[in-house]
Amino acid sequence: MFLPALMGQANSEQQAYWINRAWAGDVIGTYAQTELGHGTFLRGLETTATYDPETKEFVSNSPTLTSYKWWPGGCK
Repeated sequence: MFLPALMGQANSEQQAYWINRAWAGDVIGTYAQTELGHGTFLRGLETTATYDPETKEFVSNSPTLTSYKWWPGGCK
């Protein structure tokens, strides 16, 4: 998610500097996402992830509008 964030939110100058470095693994980045209604209040998060041993997958559940995923910080 780091590269798509750079591609979608960085300006041309920032992209020229960071994208090749990130693609080559010369820099490591991260992407943060939270819930629309909770921001950084982690104890209030509503989404659950439950492991299903039959499918060997995690099933995530975001049951309400306030549990929709959102990214913190500025956006264009």
